[in-house]
Amino acid sequence: MGWSFADRVYWVTGAFGALGAATVTRLADAGAHVIASSRHVDDKRFADFPRVVPLAVDVADDDSVRAAFAHIEERFDRLDGLVVSTNVAAFGDFLDLTDDDWQRVIDAKLLGSVRPIRAALPRFIEQARGAIVAISGRGGIAPPPNHFPGSSVNAALDLLVQGLGRRYGPHGVRVNAVAPGPIRSPRFDAMATAQVEDEPTRLTALDGPGTPEDVAAAVAYLLSDDARFVTGTRLYVDGGGPPYA
Repeated sequence: MGWSFADRVYWVTGAFGALGAATVTRLADAGAHVIASSRHVDDKRFADFPRVVPLAVDVADDDSVRAAFAHIEERFDRLDGLVVSTNVAAFGDFLDLTDDDWQRVIDAKLLGSVRPIRAALPRFIEQARGAIVAISGRGGIAPPPNHFPGSSVNAALDLLVQGLGRRYGPHGVRVNAVAPGPIRSPRFDAMATAQVEDEPTRLTALDGPGTPEDVAAAVAYLLSDDARFVTGTRLYVDGGGPPYA
């Protein structure tokens, strides 16, 4: 199903990664203005989408995030939703991962989600409407043995979404998470390379892995008016999880 987002304004962080880019494209195709932010931007990536505004933002820097939000306010004087899709990879055996590996994931994905949400939330409260979607992951409830930092952050994001959804629902703000399972992307390829020998090779009940467009469709639903009574929850896009074998 397609939703119309005509003339709405959305901010997508991590917009030049596989999931973020698919989300930007999905929203722009549906008529939205999309601020596509990332630490490094490629002005040619969304050249066919005149409603997409690339914006260099470092979500590890609160000043950069707040400056980006101020730019959005000045240009559009409106924001209908926020998608936080930042991610970094830190794969390996638990005993081999360093404090720096853990901190890099925490700062980029957990705090890199907190900062844009914190910047945009007062606007949503003021206008008594707004939708926030965080990209977490199935590892938040079923952590693979080679992905403990990312899985731990996914669990933290899911908990944050639950709390924010309850706290700010009375203000008209909906907060949800999309938790992808195996999705075909450079990150998936990195995980496959780091796979330990006793990890199952078939990861989904349905024929997988999925695609970034599968995730973008779930994000679009949670941003849409059809999800007006959905908040504080996570939507799995994981092909049904590991099959029973």
